[in-house]
Amino acid sequence: MPPVNGDVGSILASVDALRGAWEDWLKGTSQEEFLAARQRSLRRHAIETGIIERLYDVDWGVTVALVAEGLTLDAASRDGGISDNTLEIIRSQYNALEFLAAEARGKRDLSLHFIRQLHEAITSHQATYEARDQFGRAFHAKLNHGAWKQQANHVDRADGSRLEYTPPEHVQSQMESLLEFHGETEDAHPVVRAAWIHHRFIRIHPFEDGNGRVARALTLLVLLRAGYAPLVVDRSQRASYIEALDAANDGDLGPLIRLFARLEIVALRSELEQPVLTTPAITGAVGVAKAYAARLNDLRRRQDADRIRTLVSLADSVHERVIDYLGGLGEGIRTAFAAVDPTARATTDHASPPSDRAGYWRNQLIYTANRVDFYTNLTSGSWWVRLNIRVLDHTLRYLAAVQKSGHGETGVLVLTTYAEVLIRPVADEEEPTSPTRCFEPTPHDSVTLVFSDRVDERWPEIVEVIDRTLAASVDRFGRQLG
Repeated sequence: MPPVNGDVGSILASVDALRGAWEDWLKGTSQEEFLAARQRSLRRHAIETGIIERLYDVDWGVTVALVAEGLTLDAASRDGGISDNTLEIIRSQYNALEFLAAEARGKRDLSLHFIRQLHEAITSHQATYEARDQFGRAFHAKLNHGAWKQQANHVDRADGSRLEYTPPEHVQSQMESLLEFHGETEDAHPVVRAAWIHHRFIRIHPFEDGNGRVARALTLLVLLRAGYAPLVVDRSQRASYIEALDAANDGDLGPLIRLFARLEIVALRSELEQPVLTTPAITGAVGVAKAYAARLNDLRRRQDADRIRTLVSLADSVHERVIDYLGGLGEGIRTAFAAVDPTARATTDHASPPSDRAGYWRNQLIYTANRVDFYTNLTSGSWWVRLNIRVLDHTLRYLAAVQKSGHGETGVLVLTTYAEVLIRPVADEEEPTSPTRCFEPTPHDSVTLVFSDRVDERWPEIVEVIDRTLAASVDRFGRQLG
């Protein structure tokens, strides 16, 4: 393994702390519920892995329907839908991941035969790929499923240089070496192992096409065998993903490890969401009520009072720091805008459980949680802080909130941010404009905390998310001011 610049220990420790909470939750989860959550994760991976490669594009609303309801024609027809061919490609990629998940449960060593089978399954509905002739002209060539490449391939990097992959005549020997060295990395953290094999496979690029999809599937195999959740590199992470791979090409695996660690946190967090209770064998109102009562009692039995108190204390501590931090930032922003509007104002407001006001901003928090990919538990409300910036009849409303994640008391918190701009009518008879969102939240725009975390250790991550999203929001706000 190459050296890693910077410390990765803290983020890997966060992964493992969340994994501990996830494992505790799984102890009281039925096999049916676990499989439903796992299928959602694999469906999401199957959709996004093709989007990363620009094989197709799928609207976010369609993606949500396909993940939640299954890869069906009905779900695929939502919000404009997708073509039958795209759905078949996604299905073949999903079937390959099911095949991989079954392999992960076994004890067999990773083999070249399996990797070729995996490629064949992933690309089974893809007949051709874009190739180039000796004059650099693009054409569609027949894709040989499960076969090593016969022509050299390369990629042009952002700096204009060309990165040559392993020549066809050396693919077999390099792949054999890859598996040999992979066997020697067993003492490394699973996320590190996953990042390493992912990058080394990409550097060989053994197939004509589909190498990225196979590499991301192999990442899942490593994580699933080690008892972690299957992470997803989605469309919002494409640029960061390519940059991290490029850094690995220059000898630094650190950015890819950190990216995979963040995505593993998202994966573990999203699997804490449980599906709605289904009782096909139960009929009658009383029978359904008894089933739900049993479920609620089971949830309560799994709650640890000490853990809940610790989690609330952590949320309170983060909340207090965010109040002070946003107050200071707000005053700095107000001072800057006072140069163009002497009446510019900056105010903050906040609330936390058990206050009734902790239930404010429900729609914004649910929207953000859906984009960030976790179930927000707002039963008791959230720990929210709102910063308002008022300039020239425009208002920037920025919200930072800490919420519980998952059904019941999972011991997991998520800090998210949201921002929108409102324009006050100039005349009384004018209709107020609808708020305009400043940015679309992604999993990168959140921080996951578990009950055992210390605020001092996690505060730098929280500051980074707030600074980055608030800067993006102020930029959007400034442009709307004209």
